[in-house]
Order: sequence, then C-alpha cells, then structure tokens
Amino acid sequence: MFKNYLKIAFRNLQKNKAFSLINIIGFGFGISICLGIAAYLLHEYSFDRYHANSDRICRLIDAQNNASTIDYRVKDILKANYPEIEQACLVQLLSNPQAVTVHNQGIYLDNLLSADNAFFEMFTIPIIRGNRENPLSDLNSVVLTESAAKKLFGNEDPMGQEIELQHRFPLTVTGIIQDFPDNSSIQAEMVVNAENDNFKFHFSCEDYNDKSSHRWLFEIYLLLHHGADKSALVEKINQHAELLNPYEEKLALLALPDIYLHDTTSGSAARHGNPGLLTLLFSIGLTILILAVINYINLTAAQQNKRYREIGVKKSIGADRRDILIQFLTESIVVALLSFLVAIVFLLQSIPIYRSIFYQTFHIRQLLDYGYLILPAVILLGMVSGLGSATLFASLHPIRALKGEIFSARHRFSWRNGLTVFQFVVSIALIFCILVMQKQIRYVKYTNPGFDQEQLLKLDMPQIQMTDKNDALLLVDQFRQYPGIKNVSMSNGVPGWINTSMGANMPGKDKSISIIRADSSFMKTFGFHLVQGRSPMPGDYGTACFINEAACRYFEWTDIENKRYENGGGFDVIGVVNDFHYRSFKSAIEPMCILLMNNVYPTHLSIKIASRQVGPAMQFIQKTWHEILPQYPLQYEFYDSWLDAMYRDDERVGKAIGLFGTLAIVISCMGILGMAIFSTQKRTKEIGIRKVVGASVPGILFMLTKGFTRWVILANLFAWPIAWYAMNKWLQNFAYRIDLTIWPFILSGLLALIIALLTVSWQAIRAATANPVESLRYE
Repeated sequence: MFKNYLKIAFRNLQKNKAFSLINIIGFGFGISICLGIAAYLLHEYSFDRYHANSDRICRLIDAQNNASTIDYRVKDILKANYPEIEQACLVQLLSNPQAVTVHNQGIYLDNLLSADNAFFEMFTIPIIRGNRENPLSDLNSVVLTESAAKKLFGNEDPMGQEIELQHRFPLTVTGIIQDFPDNSSIQAEMVVNAENDNFKFHFSCEDYNDKSSHRWLFEIYLLLHHGADKSALVEKINQHAELLNPYEEKLALLALPDIYLHDTTSGSAARHGNPGLLTLLFSIGLTILILAVINYINLTAAQQNKRYREIGVKKSIGADRRDILIQFLTESIVVALLSFLVAIVFLLQSIPIYRSIFYQTFHIRQLLDYGYLILPAVILLGMVSGLGSATLFASLHPIRALKGEIFSARHRFSWRNGLTVFQFVVSIALIFCILVMQKQIRYVKYTNPGFDQEQLLKLDMPQIQMTDKNDALLLVDQFRQYPGIKNVSMSNGVPGWINTSMGANMPGKDKSISIIRADSSFMKTFGFHLVQGRSPMPGDYGTACFINEAACRYFEWTDIENKRYENGGGFDVIGVVNDFHYRSFKSAIEPMCILLMNNVYPTHLSIKIASRQVGPAMQFIQKTWHEILPQYPLQYEFYDSWLDAMYRDDERVGKAIGLFGTLAIVISCMGILGMAIFSTQKRTKEIGIRKVVGASVPGILFMLTKGFTRWVILANLFAWPIAWYAMNKWLQNFAYRIDLTIWPFILSGLLALIIALLTVSWQAIRAATANPVESLRYE
C-alpha cells in the first residue's frame, strides 16, 4: 500500500513539473539556510562546555563596578574562608601580540596568558609534554601550545629551551599543551606563571602615591564542590564583605558556559560572542523556513482545482478519509526529502560564503552530532507543510468535490492572499534593515574620527632592552629624516588602544581618566585641533599635559588658566584638544588626558607618510628597522584599516542580514512566481476572450499585476513599524548613529514592488502576448 502512495506522489510531481520544481528548490533553499545557521548556532552555544567541570566553574565579578577583573589577593581570601570552593585560579589575558626572542630572532605570538598551576587542574587542558601536576614548575616557566612551539622551534625539541618575553623576561619551556579549541573563550599561545610579579600585567590605582590603592587585576575562576549553591555562596560572601577589605565591596558569580555570550562586565580579554546576532540569525532562519512552508501551502492550494475531481472519484469508489490523508502527507514528505537532498548540495556549495560572513572556520561537523534528529525533523516539516491540504482534501464530500464547489471565491482566496502578504512583509522588512544597517556601518567607518588617519601608520613597539634603547632612538631619528615621512611620534597608548587610566585626584571627580603618554610631536602627527591653550615647548616634558573637550566639560572648566591634572606627580594643563574617538562609535567620547613625557616608554610609533609616498616609505621603514633592530620583530598596520576592525561584528551582522535577507526575498519571489503561474493559468480563457474583443497587451498586464501591487502596498503598512522597531533597537548599540529618515521606508517599499512586478511580469507577458485562439483552445 505504501508503495502505491509513493508511486502516486512521484506521478503527481512529474505531472506538475513547474510547481514541483519551485516547491523543491524553494524548500531546499530554506532548509539549506536553516542548516547553515544551525551549524553556526551550535558552535556558538558550545563555547567552554567541553571542560569536564564546566558546570561547576564560575568567574568572580566585581558587582560594585560591574567589572570582570579583581585584585589577585581576593582568591586566597575566598579559598581560605569558604569551604564550598574546591579550587581557585588566576587568569590574565593579554590579547595583543607579544614579542618573543628565540635564538636572537624576534617573533610575535598571539595572546599571552598569565595563570597559576591551579588553572591546569580546573580546566580541561591536555598536557602533551611536561609535569602534569605542576606544568609551571618555577616562576620563570612558560608553557607553549603545539602551534606556538612549532612556530618558535620548528622541528627542534622545545622542552628546556630558553626564550625571552618582551626582550626582558628570560623563560624556560617546561610544558607543551594542545592548542586551545576553537570553542574556547580563553585563547593563548603561551602561558606564564602569574605568581611571578613581573607577570601581573594589569595595574590600577586611585592615587599613584597611595600604595594602599594599588591593585593588580586578574580574572579569578572558582571551582565549586559538587552540590554547592552559587546564589547561597554569593550571599554568604557579601554578608561578610569585611573579609574582602580593602580590595572589594561586593561580588557576584558568572557561570563558565555563560561567559562567551552573556558576560556584560568590563575588563575581560576573553572572547565574547554576539547574542544579538544569534537571536537575529535564529529569527531569520525561522522566518525563511516559514516562507518555504508558505510557498508549499500556496502552491499546493493553487493546484486544488486540478485535484478535486481526482479526490471525488477516489472517494466515490471507496477511498476513505485515512487513505486521502496518507496520500497527501506522503506527497509532502517526498517533497521535503527531495528538498533536503537539494539543501545538502546548497549547503556544501555555500560553505565559503558562510566563512566570509562569520570570520572563522565554518564547519558543519556540529550538525553530524545531531544527525539522528535532522531526518525526523525534515519528515516532520513535510508533514506540517502538507497537513492543511491533506486535511482539506480528506474531508471533502465526493459530490461537492466532483462539482468543484468547495469554497466561495472570496473565502478561497482570502487566506492564500494573506500568506502572500506575509511574504511581502518579510521582504520589505528585510530590505529596510539592509538599507539602514549598511548606512550605519558606512557612517561609523567613514566619519572623521577627529584626527587625520590618512596614510597614518601604526608600528607596534616591543619592549626595548636598555642596551638597545639608543638604537631605537636612532631608528626614530632615521624615520624623521626621510623626506617621504612627514611626522613621527612615540607614545604609550594611541587612539584605539589605551592601557592606562588614573583618577583625577580632585574633590567630587572620581571618574578614571584614560591616559596617553606621548612626545611633543604626537599632536602634529595625528592632526589634532587645539581648541584652547598653546603648543608644547621643551620645558613641558614631565610637567604639562593636554586634555580633550570632554575632560574640560567633566571638570567644569570654562578656561584652563592655572589648571592642573593632579595625579602622577601633577601636570599643568596647557591645552585642550578637540574630542576624538579613541574607542569605537559605540562608546561616547570620555574624558582623556595626554601627558607630555620625554622618556616615554613607547608602545607604538605613529608615522605620518607624505602624499603618494606610501610605497617608497614602507620600503624604507622595513629596511631601516631590520638594519637597526634586527632582533626585534616588525609589526605594523595603517590606522584606517586597524580602526575598521572595531566594526567587524557589525559588518558580520550586516553581511548576514544582506545574505539571508536576499535569500529570503528569493524564496518569496519563487512563491510569488508560482502564484503568478497559477493566476495566469486560471484566467487563460478570460485573457483569450479579452484579446478577441480588443484588449491591449498593457491592459492585460495591468490586470494580471494589479493584485500583487495591492498586496505590496498593504504589506508596507505591517512591515514598516516592525522594521523601524528592530532597527531602532539595533542603532541604540551606537553612541553615534544615523537618523531614521523617511527614505528607507519609501525605498524598501519601492524595491519590494519592483521585485514583485519583475517576478510576475515574466509570466504575465507570456500570457498577454499568447495567441488568443490557442488560449481558448487550451480551455
């Protein structure tokens, strides 16, 4: 019996080839996109869950300041006083490249991790070589990942080898671990011992001269005993807050699996995902699947007239409700399974596109772990898609089916048109979102950040040894003498990367101020505008500073005469520079201070290259660097491309919306095309009669397309409020954003109308230009 149902299903698919092809391709597109999105979502939600104790590991949070970093001494206090804590470890990530010297050759490694030995006990980190109980066997130990060891030593045995970190810290390799997996929020190529004071990198203070305010900030992870209640432990800790004085006032806990997607604290260098993107992708995937189902329902309903007599005859000769129901469900399941095969082909071909969107190695192996669910889900999807038509046909009375009197024309088309309107609503909303997001991304990328970034080069400066300091100064002097270079500045911190902040040490002004230590050419190199004050003079080094306009407003100063920034020994404020974006456009411009220092330890060299001299200047810079400082690696990037990287997540969202929105529109168009084919076929005789009595081709085209135009206009009324709300929420992520004007509304509606008319016109033109004799003979 089932074999007979399959034969009938394939026979009907073959008899209605156009509709079948549209159904299968549309379904295939939808399923393919859903599988691609599902693979990415599964990967994102798998972060940090591979650790054996992931359900018992959590991270401390400074709840008072909503910060992820806490003074390292808090770890031992908690461990000594709370038996619920089985183990605790320190973690500090430096996410910028670190200079490492091996055999007098400088190499950059990505991401440095400062941790203690408890880190290897708490987390699942396979140790390939070394002491598993104590990988960091002494204060100057270093543990390398496999890839880092290969990068530094090639085929040599790395164990016991000497390396030098930042050209001043000699280290001995005491262990090799596997590379951190792709779904780990902690990524590093080397691990150093946090118990070594040299590797307590993050420092903060309220007053530099007050030693009691000095803090060395780490992320502190706790491993709780089985059955320990996180909420009860937090309450217990905060009830005895005096134990934490003077380091903390109030703490909270964040579970390890929640860090990647749900960490809202500041100060963490761990990788973070974008939960908004995941919600958006899930919504898009679900919407696309709904569109594919709607296509199936619409196209199946469009063929009802052809099948009434078939059902009437079958019921007249004894077929019962169950037989008809199984027949139509079998057809829909066959369509779903064929679509699934098409989807697999689409997915495999689309992997390079997904990788370009998600900026990482996109793979579908997560789907294989859930392969046992995918096929039943596809079958269920087919059943859901065909259930409406199957129930309708199964309940038909044979006499009414043979007469074709099922519904009134008004009832028959109202729900079908409602589904078509829904497709247009989705298309218009997606077009609107694409337009707004692209405009905002262009705005943040191309708006003047407040300084001249054209042909401005950033050189990362490794920590130069004292013996090489004169060579470094000679290098800078050589750069300044080259005619193709306009300006060179040394600074500790640059726009986009500032690692120092200090309190103003003023009554009522407790906000920390971002600090850049720079030489006198810093202002000229970046092209800052001096709003108040004067240019620096030789005697200003170590005694004077500039502030930005935001700091001037924060201090409530109308002028800077006799004003001082009272920290780090105190600095006379000699000028106010224009506000410039030293963070992304998502953050408002905050108060900052530029301290003029003669012997500044530079983290960066900023080089302004003359017009049309980029090529020769870059050759000179590379040649001079390797001649004077061959033992130090050279790493550089132009500011415009470097600052663009701040918006990669937003570009990812824009690309995802663009790609999946376009595919959703394509799926909608396939459904509209199917409806257009059905509409013209149903009106073939009418079109022939109209042409015989003198109707023009434009008149027939208007008749066939006016219905779709009406549905697009109606869809705008629903799509615009939805799209406005979604984009208004998204734009709130930016402190500086575009205004939502009327043009995206008008343009999205017009584009949807044009797409609909182009989709319908092909079939409408065929019908309007057909020979009326053939049209009447067809009937």
